[in-house]
Amino acid sequence: MVKSPLARILLGLAVLALVGVTALALGSKQNVVISSDGRQAIATKAPSVVAPANFDSDAGLKTIAGNLSTYPFGTFFCCYGNTIAGPSSALGFEVWLAMPFTPSASGTVNKVKVSVGNIINTDVNFNLSVNNDSSGLPGTAIKTFAATAPNSFGSCCALVTGSSSAGIPVTGGTQYWVVVSTNDKKHPTFFGAWAFNSTDMRSHPAASYCNSTGTQCGSNNGKWVGFQSILPAFGVLGH
Repeated sequence: MVKSPLARILLGLAVLALVGVTALALGSKQNVVISSDGRQAIATKAPSVVAPANFDSDAGLKTIAGNLSTYPFGTFFCCYGNTIAGPSSALGFEVWLAMPFTPSASGTVNKVKVSVGNIINTDVNFNLSVNNDSSGLPGTAIKTFAATAPNSFGSCCALVTGSSSAGIPVTGGTQYWVVVSTNDKKHPTFFGAWAFNSTDMRSHPAASYCNSTGTQCGSNNGKWVGFQSILPAFGVLGH
């Protein structure tokens, strides 16, 4: 008999790991499986240690947008997320992801936080950026951070942070995007996943980018495409 919510979740993930997913040659990551389309990652084993998220450095900042939980041992959901991959990664093609946000008032963004973890730890470097909107999809980058994901996907609850002391000006009522992408020239082998949030299981707008030399991206090859999904965890903080 399955007695706890966590046990029920892990049982469900174990079933998902056997249906509609494919195992990749992931080296030491024996407990991660990838969906057959390459777009989602599932950690089939719960983290052995849960480290609480550190919010101490956020004093004085307000939340402009996001879905991070304030519960320190469940800031995001450890074990299910969207893949992020460079063109030379173990996934075999390039995948990026973006979350929209609209500030209620004009101000500045000083921090961006995302729940990105590595699947292959030989290269943990990726790009985190705040982008303009272009007809409802991610446009030009306003600020790009060279980010690292030292923690494995499937662990919790450390966040990757991009910080700007000067601040990124944003206008109230205008849509922007938090984008997780790869640096194709310096770090084309990055392979990780952006873990889902733990506060809102509703479907929301998001955008994905796919680029391949094969057929993995279909007619959407090389461009951003909007879709609806449970969102990965992120936070936009500032003044």
